[in-house]
Amino acid sequence: MKHVINTKISILINNMMKKITLLITTIFLINACSQNEQEVDATSESFVEYVWHKSGPDFSAENLAMLINTWNGMIDGMQCKGMTGANILTPEVESDGYDFIWVLLWNSKSSRDECWDDWTTNKQAEWDVIIDGIMQPDFDNVYLFESKVGQRPNIENTSGQFVNEFNFCSYNEGFSNASLETFKSDISATNWSDSYWYVLLEPQFEQTDPKPDFVWLNLWANSSDKEMAQTKYFESDLPSTSGAAFECNPVAFSGVAIRR
Repeated sequence: MKHVINTKISILINNMMKKITLLITTIFLINACSQNEQEVDATSESFVEYVWHKSGPDFSAENLAMLINTWNGMIDGMQCKGMTGANILTPEVESDGYDFIWVLLWNSKSSRDECWDDWTTNKQAEWDVIIDGIMQPDFDNVYLFESKVGQRPNIENTSGQFVNEFNFCSYNEGFSNASLETFKSDISATNWSDSYWYVLLEPQFEQTDPKPDFVWLNLWANSSDKEMAQTKYFESDLPSTSGAAFECNPVAFSGVAIRR
């Protein structure tokens, strides 16, 4: 909270390429996927992986839809039972490092490793030809996190679209993990919006300095719910009480589910 996918839909993707705005008019939703970035049993093991991508000169709404359907078919043909879903995230503020992020959801690290090994050995060369000129993954920027649900939404989002906000947070002097537990309790005491939920992400890679003390990911069904929740938060006393224990750097995205 702190500065914390067949059905056709039309979404506006801003800043997909540097200095260019693209209108994505056709994205295919799979079985009316919901806000499935971390929809798992809170007690089960769950991992989320973010793969940075750059758009190529042949990038278009139609080509992206084609790639999504082709990719899903390729995954269906693999013995990749550990993948529980996939999303595409588009940043609200342009980034030099990526144009969008392909998100993979896993039920375990071992399943993730097995699927990647299979893909690399049997599918990667074919995929490289298919995506040539349309998009390019950046395998130097692939980030795996363990995900732990902190709070679930009151009403499930079944639209296949969502907005989220990553918060990379560091404790202020004199505060520690106990302060985070207090903040989590305070957050759970209020209905910020019916679609609001959050997860904590634990990096499964070596972080570079300065590294955050924790990563808090907020999710909502849409921008209206996000605005409602954030207004309630900043009008509450939390920013000056338990929320004052840390400072966070927020990064916001629009998301669409592409696999369930």
